[in-house]
Amino acid sequence: MPAIERVSCQPLQVPLKSALTWGRGHKLPALQHVLVRVDLSDGAIGIAEATPRPSIYGETSASVQHIIGEELAPRVQGRCLCDFESVARLSAELTHIKANNTARGALDIALHQALAQSRDQPLRDYLGGTRESALLSSIVSTGDKDRVRSDVAAAYERGIRVFKVKIGRDLPAECDNLRDMMTVFPAARFYVDANETLASETALQTLDALRKAGALYCEEPLPVQLLRERRRLLRQTAMPLIADDSAMTPRDLQRELDFDTFDILNIKTARTGYSHSQAMLLRAAAQGKSAMVGSQASSLLGCLQAALFASRAEVDCPSECSFYLKTDADVSHAPRIVAGAWRLADVEAALRAVSRQL
Repeated sequence: MPAIERVSCQPLQVPLKSALTWGRGHKLPALQHVLVRVDLSDGAIGIAEATPRPSIYGETSASVQHIIGEELAPRVQGRCLCDFESVARLSAELTHIKANNTARGALDIALHQALAQSRDQPLRDYLGGTRESALLSSIVSTGDKDRVRSDVAAAYERGIRVFKVKIGRDLPAECDNLRDMMTVFPAARFYVDANETLASETALQTLDALRKAGALYCEEPLPVQLLRERRRLLRQTAMPLIADDSAMTPRDLQRELDFDTFDILNIKTARTGYSHSQAMLLRAAAQGKSAMVGSQASSLLGCLQAALFASRAEVDCPSECSFYLKTDADVSHAPRIVAGAWRLADVEAALRAVSRQL
């Protein structure tokens, strides 16, 4: 069995073509990420991307580097890996280091990737994936009509056919934008992400209006703390609801399942790694929930790794693995998007190329 010989990390700065905006004042002007690398004793290597978001998880690039170097790496150094479950057990031990979601998530992914390489096994097969392709979606910032239309047009030209539109700043204008885009791009499908900005008193009417406008589903319409209101809303609306911020961890997910507050689970491997992501996916599927995979505004590396997790049969909704299109970086290794999807064999090849480059 290979042992963990070394864990290292370094800053990764990726410029964006334009800032991503969402909710009530959130803005992401550039990616200030961290590359996490794992070297095993047999020469296998795993590389993953930590995606700190101070306004979501309280992490920064500096805090990720510190917590990995001072707390996480010493705990895993020298430990042996043999299968997926051995990495999952090791990652479970690291939950003693509270919060630090993306630091632990990136380390977990790097460990799994290294072990898959050590076993000379395609990462898709190692993760239990069975799909040949992954249907992609693209995140669209809130903003004026021209900006939103331009954002959709750029991704549509690259082959994307499903879009998640951020709302929550000006709902009447955003509903108008949605109707406009459905007219301009009749072959595309759209859903919305409210980022907890709707009011509980009017959320049902808003969701009805969005559904009539053609939206497929809505992510996190109400603030997370309004647990009873969210449960009631699910029972009242015909719009399928997505859990994201309300189900960041396995513990959060169990609460949401117990109260039955959502239809679709958005799993973000960047914050839960492969270990917790798989456990959450299986738990949600056992209760009849659908699932998608989110990339947490990742560069191409993180998008590829998220897409390979989306190869699991339980992931039955389009996954947000196209954020790399919004970066102003070299994405020449990215697979072609055909009919709105990536062939996962191409994703494997691209991941190997990108990992070598890093």
